Amino acid sequence: MTERTIPVDTFGPIALDLTMNAGRIRIAVDPTLTQARVVLTTEATSGPSADAIRDTAVSLNGQNLKIRVPDVAGAMGGTTIRMGGGTMTFSGGNGVQIVGGNVYVSGHNGGKVFINGREVTAPGPAGNAVTPITATVHLPAKSVALISTHTADTVVTGTLARLEYDGTSGALTAERVGDLDATVTSGSVIVHEVTGPLDANLTSGNLSIGAYSGHAARLNLTSGNVQMAATAQATGRLTVSATSGCARITGASHLNVRRRVTSGYVQIS
Repeated sequence: MTERTIPVDTFGPIALDLTMNAGRIRIAVDPTLTQARVVLTTEATSGPSADAIRDTAVSLNGQNLKIRVPDVAGAMGGTTIRMGGGTMTFSGGNGVQIVGGNVYVSGHNGGKVFINGREVTAPGPAGNAVTPITATVHLPAKSVALISTHTADTVVTGTLARLEYDGTSGALTAERVGDLDATVTSGSVIVHEVTGPLDANLTSGNLSIGAYSGHAARLNLTSGNVQMAATAQATGRLTVSATSGCARITGASHLNVRRRVTSGYVQIS
């Protein structure tokens, strides 16, 4: 395993700016924490994944922490197929065959099989394997985060004061967010509770808000899908624009609703 701890020599809430195109992002907001902690890990001991961790650029300016994790050479990319909540990605060659329940993997450098980041091919050296990178971030209360990714699986626990998320084919799950600004392309965002302003732009993506109690919401859909439940505490304007998209919003009859629909479907009740 390769592990790198990024020191955060400041106290109190921070503004995290993290760019990490693949792998896993885990953010936990802890009200008892006084100083942020960031750890990057991967199963490989050497090779592209380990190099990417060592080459990660970090800068701290006051309460602003910027982290740039470089793309891993040889990492998965290419064509992604989503089925039943799961994904299959095909990249490079030569390919994968499933015959009689057996899985055959072939490639230019020999086939390898990984399950949850661990190689399960025949015994032998695996130190140079391309394995997923995990960024584990612990933040004090009232922290904010800007997350930019392509395919990383992102999970946020606790309450973020503000979250800006830009994802392509990635998945975000968050417990509680104050302000939410989300740009989603062929990905998914699930937030259990939003208490502040909401601004979402979806292109073939999916957005689910369990409870919205903010004072201004704007939803822009292009072949995307939105499910949202407004609470009695929600106020102000709700603006929904849909082009071949679908939005179902409940509990919003008391809001100032503005809608524009072009070959899409919007239901607000």
